[in-house]
Amino acid sequence: MLPLVPTNLLKAFDNGIASGYNLTGWYQYLEVVSVTLSEQPLHEQLVQALQKQIRTRMSPHERLPGEREIADQYRVSRNTVRSALSKLEMMGLVYRRRGRGTFVANDTSESTDLAGMYSFTEEMTALGRHPRSEIVYLHEQPATEYLSEHLGVDVGTPTYKMKRVRLADGVPLMVERTFMPADRFPRLSAAEIERTSLYATLRDRYGSPVINASESFYASLMPDKDAELLGVPLGSPSLNIKRTSISLNREVIEYTLSVGRADQFVYTVRHHPVRTQNN
Repeated sequence: MLPLVPTNLLKAFDNGIASGYNLTGWYQYLEVVSVTLSEQPLHEQLVQALQKQIRTRMSPHERLPGEREIADQYRVSRNTVRSALSKLEMMGLVYRRRGRGTFVANDTSESTDLAGMYSFTEEMTALGRHPRSEIVYLHEQPATEYLSEHLGVDVGTPTYKMKRVRLADGVPLMVERTFMPADRFPRLSAAEIERTSLYATLRDRYGSPVINASESFYASLMPDKDAELLGVPLGSPSLNIKRTSISLNREVIEYTLSVGRADQFVYTVRHHPVRTQNN
């Protein structure tokens, strides 16, 4: 059964974690906690115990112990551990990488603020993280009626479609599908975009800096293909973004549909007092 506190309890006590209790009082405290939590399912108890460990003793992107180690430490089955980790993942507290293990997710206080003019590469760099893009494909296709409306081009006009995964410190955060008028950017190179960034390429190679952008945000659930690319369960919470970017000559040069991990991004609105005049 679950002894809510790891088996190395005495070591934890010696390290001062139980400061404020004498030895007898500490055991009495544990007994009360154990009785209170015993009414909950085992995996819920384990969720609470691991959640406390994550919030108080671990850092973002730190690897959690393996399933077997957690099971031995808390004296529960591996099925209980899997259930607890799955719930922590749905809560946005951890993320899993196939073949590598389970890691602590970013706290929302360190998540990317999407308000205002936003460049993934610049934002990640400002946060002290290493940004990287992996382009899944970049090819030309004729504009559909939908793209014609959003890019301001005629139906059938050659356009680029690019799908890429955005990463920070090796962690996949977002899947983007970007559409651009092909005649504005001849011989657009996927390698160059991966080496620098899309906006830097548009600015430096084609003389088309993005000077303005409009975005809309909405919450959704992660579709299967994007969930696989981001290493999260199907149906995980996602933050979806539609972005239209404008160049110096006031033409639309980019329309992007993004699907981001909800645990990695936050949208902040800052309200300012409105001055009123008495007539």
